Amino acid sequence: MEQYLKYVSPMRPVPQHRGHPPRNRRSKSCTGCCSKCQLFVSYLLVIVGILFLALAIWLYIFRGDLIPLIQSHFYINCICLAVGCGIFNVIIGFLVHSAVSNRCALVFYLLLLIVSMILEGCLIYFTFSYHATYIQELDVSLPNDILNNYNTDPTIAKAVNFLQKDAKCCGSNAFNDWPKPEVEDHYLPYAKTIVQRVQYVPDSCCKSTHQRKGCALSDSPNNIFYRGCLPFLKEEVYNNLNFLFTVTAASLFLHFANLIFGCCACFRTDDDEDENPFKDYDQEMHLFD
Repeated sequence: MEQYLKYVSPMRPVPQHRGHPPRNRRSKSCTGCCSKCQLFVSYLLVIVGILFLALAIWLYIFRGDLIPLIQSHFYINCICLAVGCGIFNVIIGFLVHSAVSNRCALVFYLLLLIVSMILEGCLIYFTFSYHATYIQELDVSLPNDILNNYNTDPTIAKAVNFLQKDAKCCGSNAFNDWPKPEVEDHYLPYAKTIVQRVQYVPDSCCKSTHQRKGCALSDSPNNIFYRGCLPFLKEEVYNNLNFLFTVTAASLFLHFANLIFGCCACFRTDDDEDENPFKDYDQEMHLFD
């Protein structure tokens, strides 16, 4: 045993490389914490982006028949901007892994963040601006569509019928917003004007589930809805604007946080680079010298 130990050389201390602290004394850097926070916020942005897209699809496809009744372009612009914000958020979420490991990719990532923040700022401006004027606009546009555009514009007619079926209402403020046709009966002396017994309320005002053609010939309260559609349309627009504003404000807050974390990671030094599993390989190989 003594002869064997005589030929065994004592283990040399592990040399320390410049710029690389000992492995067992390595402390977590500030940039490493920022990168982890950036990853977490980016995952949240993906969820918000999917929520943006889902909300835009709901407003344009499932509730899109109501858009012709809203005369302002702010509403449709909000939906288009919601699609753009959702796409940017999803792209930003998928690019975060490249941005954390590559400084050039991080700069591109921060530029996308700024562009997305500009789009969301425009969306907040549109929702806030239209929120202040939509009540006065609907008070004028919906009665005008019912009185003047329903019989001449098929798009308006389809939108009004969808609104009355969905909201279970009739007319703008009440069912009697629909004009009754009047004719002159020339068979009577002195051409007396009488009210003609014809249907003047659309079939979409009927209370029956299966609305057959001509079901609204009788305007009795048991047959058609008497309440108007204007309050329902106002509440619909109000809720949609609130949803868009809330989601956009939350996304903009996440963008600000992500931008701060990204800037902290962008100005890191060479000593603060993310941990590489091969950095300690050379140091550990000295154990076998």
